[in-house]
Amino acid sequence: GLCIAHLGHLHHLLTQDHLEALGRIDVVLAPVDGSYTLDLEGMVETLKAINAPLVIPMHYFSTWGLDRFLARLGKEYEITRSATPTVTLSRETLPGKPTVLVLPGR
Repeated sequence: GLCIAHLGHLHHLLTQDHLEALGRIDVVLAPVDGSYTLDLEGMVETLKAINAPLVIPMHYFSTWGLDRFLARLGKEYEITRSATPTVTLSRETLPGKPTVLVLPGR
């Protein structure tokens, strides 16, 4: 099965102990507002440490916040935008390169 991490309102960087407790993560739901959660650089550091094949951004209140996040990760991650607000995933269909999947809505 898939291992999915929902980072919620994460306010701190993850320690090595946190990362070991999480184990393998396939999909990360990442808050990217940068105000009620980690700032942009902290979230990028956290996502790199988790190293999941798929990141789905959430909790952004404007396209500015999302665009800033995508611009920062676009150098190292593929950026894909879904036409629909749902997605079907399996371990077999996970991307081979780290990817950010943007779903419509927020």
